[in-house]
Amino acid sequence: MKILVVDDERTIREVLKEILEEEGYTVFTESLGSRVIDRVKEVLPDLIILDLFLPGTPGMEVLEELNRLGITRKIPVLIISGHGTVETAVKAMKLNAYDFIEKPIKYDDFLEVVKRALNSRKESSEDFLSEDFLSLPLKAAKERFEKLYIEKVLRKFNGDLKKSASFMEIDISNLYRKLNKHSIPYKDERKGRKGD
Repeated sequence: MKILVVDDERTIREVLKEILEEEGYTVFTESLGSRVIDRVKEVLPDLIILDLFLPGTPGMEVLEELNRLGITRKIPVLIISGHGTVETAVKAMKLNAYDFIEKPIKYDDFLEVVKRALNSRKESSEDFLSEDFLSLPLKAAKERFEKLYIEKVLRKFNGDLKKSASFMEIDISNLYRKLNKHSIPYKDERKGRKGD
């Protein structure tokens, strides 16, 4: 498996390269945002690890271009950043980033996310409209879609309700209502208990 690591800090590039190579991956590195698209075409990686703060072309612009070209649908992009906010993470996920990891990187967690990203399979819209979906009346299909959508967004943000609500562009109280409506388990941060 080939991984392209994009970070302007040489130390981080070298550490990530060493850790990933110890796991058996072939690793390529890049320090400039303006070179990423060319490097992707040249290397054809199975995963892109992209820092947001790059000289010249910032990482978010690189991600926007990767998404515009349809590359994020074929190659998972793992974002790393030392200055991440909820808004930044949500924007990255809306641009089809696979996940968002904050620096300093916890390497065991990082390797776990890398493995998940490499094993992931992007669902196409044709796959999503399976036969059992097409056999439902519209109202039931909408309800089923909403439940599946919420569950997938929660997984994407590791159960973080604030980030999930922001991503879905709904307020948190509306999200709580939907979680209860669909009987989706969650950790109720307001009361410190699990929801039913």
